[in-house]
Amino acid sequence: MESLSRVQGRIDEIAGEASEANVVGEATQIEYKSIALPKRPKVEHTHRGQVSISKKPSRKMPKATPKQRSDGNVMGTNNSSVVSKRSVERLYTDKPHFLQYFVKKPIRRSPLINRGYWLRMHAVETVVRNFLDQSSAKQKITVNFGCGYDPSPFRWLSVERYRNAATFIDVDYPELMARKKEVVMQNQELERLVSPLHTDTPHPGVLLCSDSYMAVGCDLRDVTTLSSILDQKLDLSNCLVLCVAEVSLTYMDVRAADALIKWAAGLNDGMVRFCLLEQCFPGGDEKHPFAQKMLQHFENLNTPLRCVHTYPAPQDQQSRFLNAGFHSARARTLWDIWHDSCLMDPKLRSHLNSVEPFDEWEEFALFSLHYVLVEAVKIPHTSTMNDTQRSNMSPPGSEAQNDAVPPSSEMSIEVVSSPNHRRQRKFGAITLCSETMIGMHGGIESKGRMKTTDRYRLHGTETDCGRLLDPPLNIPARACHTITSVGGGRELLVGGRTSPDEAMRGCWLGALDGWRTVHDLPKPLYRHCAAAVSVSDEGGDAVGVLICGGKSTGGAINGEWYLWQETKGWSELIVANHSTCEPRFGATIAATRVRQGLLLGGMTEQGTLCDGVWEWSLENNDSPQIWLRRRQDIDIRPRMGACLVQSTAGLLLIGGVSRSLLSEREEILCIRDLHDEFIDPGSFQKSNEGHSMAVAPLKLDFGNSRPLLVGHAAHAAGSNLLVVGGGAVCFSFGAHWNQEMWTIHLSDNGRSSSSSQRWVTDTNAQPDFRPENDGQAEDPKVPTVRPADPKDILRVKLETAEDFDRFINLSRPFIMENLDIGSCTKAWTAEELLKRVSPDRIVTVHQAQDDNMNFQHKNFQYVKKPFGEFVADCTSGSKQYMRSLSAEKPAVQPASFHNDFPELRDDFQLPEQLAMVSRNEHSSPFRISGPVNMWLHYDVMANVLSQIRGSKVVALYPPSDALHFRIPPASSTSPINVFASDTHGRGVIINPHPHIRATLNAGDVLYIPPLWLHTAAPLENLSISINVFFKSLKTGYAAGRDVYGNRDLQPYENGRRAIEKIVKSFDGLPKEIGSTYLERLAEELKAKAIALRENGG
Repeated sequence: MESLSRVQGRIDEIAGEASEANVVGEATQIEYKSIALPKRPKVEHTHRGQVSISKKPSRKMPKATPKQRSDGNVMGTNNSSVVSKRSVERLYTDKPHFLQYFVKKPIRRSPLINRGYWLRMHAVETVVRNFLDQSSAKQKITVNFGCGYDPSPFRWLSVERYRNAATFIDVDYPELMARKKEVVMQNQELERLVSPLHTDTPHPGVLLCSDSYMAVGCDLRDVTTLSSILDQKLDLSNCLVLCVAEVSLTYMDVRAADALIKWAAGLNDGMVRFCLLEQCFPGGDEKHPFAQKMLQHFENLNTPLRCVHTYPAPQDQQSRFLNAGFHSARARTLWDIWHDSCLMDPKLRSHLNSVEPFDEWEEFALFSLHYVLVEAVKIPHTSTMNDTQRSNMSPPGSEAQNDAVPPSSEMSIEVVSSPNHRRQRKFGAITLCSETMIGMHGGIESKGRMKTTDRYRLHGTETDCGRLLDPPLNIPARACHTITSVGGGRELLVGGRTSPDEAMRGCWLGALDGWRTVHDLPKPLYRHCAAAVSVSDEGGDAVGVLICGGKSTGGAINGEWYLWQETKGWSELIVANHSTCEPRFGATIAATRVRQGLLLGGMTEQGTLCDGVWEWSLENNDSPQIWLRRRQDIDIRPRMGACLVQSTAGLLLIGGVSRSLLSEREEILCIRDLHDEFIDPGSFQKSNEGHSMAVAPLKLDFGNSRPLLVGHAAHAAGSNLLVVGGGAVCFSFGAHWNQEMWTIHLSDNGRSSSSSQRWVTDTNAQPDFRPENDGQAEDPKVPTVRPADPKDILRVKLETAEDFDRFINLSRPFIMENLDIGSCTKAWTAEELLKRVSPDRIVTVHQAQDDNMNFQHKNFQYVKKPFGEFVADCTSGSKQYMRSLSAEKPAVQPASFHNDFPELRDDFQLPEQLAMVSRNEHSSPFRISGPVNMWLHYDVMANVLSQIRGSKVVALYPPSDALHFRIPPASSTSPINVFASDTHGRGVIINPHPHIRATLNAGDVLYIPPLWLHTAAPLENLSISINVFFKSLKTGYAAGRDVYGNRDLQPYENGRRAIEKIVKSFDGLPKEIGSTYLERLAEELKAKAIALRENGG
């Protein structure tokens, strides 16, 4: 499910490259739509599903003016929008479907995009329907400003009830409306719905005209012309008018957009309505990461959002319309509309949940919060509106946004951010390795679910060799699971999911001697919440785990409470007082004392937030039961996806999503119990008897690096709170990952805790490379097999090209000495490079924090900077690295040193002994690095590495060692730092072959055979080299584009596809049977691999 979401999400992010090819009548280039409407380009689909567009125009295009380019970009936003709406139409709506005439080849969007567009369409459609259903003797007119290819008029006209209900007017750029007219006239069903057409159009801007429909081509900035067109055809002074602008005015100059709204308000003295949908900043500013991503997305499309800066919040939009002359205005976010039971009844929600699996709730909430729907009304002059009526038009939930939050108690708060050098992940679980070290296990990263664990420790403490071992890699990858400490250095891992409709029921118990499977859950669960509780067991008091809520396979919501005890396994709890606490998922739970605690928030089966704070008390006897009561005296805004952790300051409620956007200052709440005594469970029958609690926001200021607290994890060690991980797919705008982690220091009475006790990435600790064939962790006292001592590399002097051919047949690396590769070895000093290559030339570099770059964990950033600045940084010891890309088409063409750096090409050459390399050259990247190590990887093509300046140590391993280096499927990189020392006397690699380690000096040329793993560590601040990749195999290379020369061979790619088919063929069989057969096939395949290696010598 994640892989499908990634593919769909990538399509959605591009904002229309493929979409434009699927939308009828679009120009070849999005930057400029010709006024003359150029011929539709030829679209070809390659074997990989990519879209190529022929760019041979039938005639030379005129040079575009800035206005034409801007208008063309705005019209281009129509493309991706209608493709998304077509995806919704196919999945969620009944026929007839009208977008099929505008989108030739539908693309299925991700569930998040589908649900977001469905809500957007549903909100506008509801306003239009209410207008059409309004009883009136007057003619009704709907005017759709910036309609694009929206087929709403055809949909309404296809319903007999609305056939004669109104005249539908579409208005947009003349070029776009000309194409829309062409589509209508080419399709009998569309033409029939708008017929009979009038032959005498009153104005050149009226492209189609009938009693029921008008297609108008007019720039919305030209209100005078628009008014003239409509006045010639319609008597607006005696009509009921509804104006609709769905994400169209937002691209206009604010003054022009406001002028259009004011003009609409003055259309007549009768009833005029306006429905506006566009982006907003629900918090009033653009600091939120989602808002930043949204703005950047439209900037990248050269269609910046304009109105949102002038009217950021819903209440600002409300004032906008009142100031324009409307008598009332109601501004609501789409998230408000989602929670409106009048607009979203249970049957409708159930239908949505049945269409496709969905679990992107936090991301859906963020999208919905950043779009506002405004309904404005101008009533007849004979009518008046009192203050009560005007106030009823204010957005629901606005009161909650403006409520004063209780003042925080006297507490010293300090926020310290640190870079997170591990791969970003979300929806993982915290594992407590020791008192000063934690891990974040599992979750989701950009490429899918994870099974690994990243570790973090308090600064100033050492890596703890006596810690709890990380969950082993044979525990399947998962997200939305829980890990709960049960005392004695032990933890219980429970449930999780692979995809939104595939929950997991397996549980593991971790201890200092390893992890083992324990009792399965009664039902598969994910997004449940868990808390440690004291229980009476056979041997006395023990620690159990209380589970509440969650989702099961198929999306069913769990309404039961479960208790885990090590000696008894899982038992279902009876709710003793028949509480009305509704089933939920994504809630938070914590114990406030031995067997009592709080349950907050979550989401119902219908996808609405759960109100209220519930207090629970566990009665542990022969028949365990739980008592529940709602705390009416605790006012906490409902949240979903938050964390709830216990600290010395009290319970901390961290992040998540709520009915309105959480402000930065209230994103973390502190809940304090003002009493310590135990409450008799029997008293829970009385609604409010018991402890009083104080709730206060921490009022944090994260500066310019506000985190996106969705999918995050948190842990408190005394007064030091760690918030790590998290991020979200920001609708079609791209993904945001928290690049930092935050330590929040809390102390009472103004006493600040030491800021040196911040959490940092545990870079000293290496990943555990344990066998995955059993669930047991290795004994930390028993060393694993160390890598064999490295072999010396073969050094040769070549006389002829035949010598090179003879040596490469050995299929092992060797260094060639005394080859003439040109004057570069002497000429290319840092100073000379900056004389020959423009210091202002922009290059893309890897900027690292650690000595060793890790491609899988992405502990570096891609940064663009001037070449001169980059070289200066390297010579001064900065950890940076450049691998040159094609200067012309970096995403399409391989790097070619002689073409990309013509200023230097005469200084470097391949000698005649390497003629085979020259004949079969694939690419030749130029490499410059500071003192930073390359990640361990292999290349499918052979290559010769010419060391030009500086020295470096290289380590090489044969292809057969790839299995020992944890290289994921379809990847060529390993996360292992083979240069790291092992601080605990344990080897980091299991059973590798003897490898090769050598020092490359200036002038040395290293041959690296295909698939040999290799990495390098510079010995000086500045290292310069050139790789020449070449094809040494007679067959097997994958067809298609391979920019970097590391695409796996075609037989491997075919084999992976065959594996997917084999696995799918077992669908429908019991899982135990299917897994047994697959394991037998795996053993058979492994035997054939061994035989192939042995037979091949």
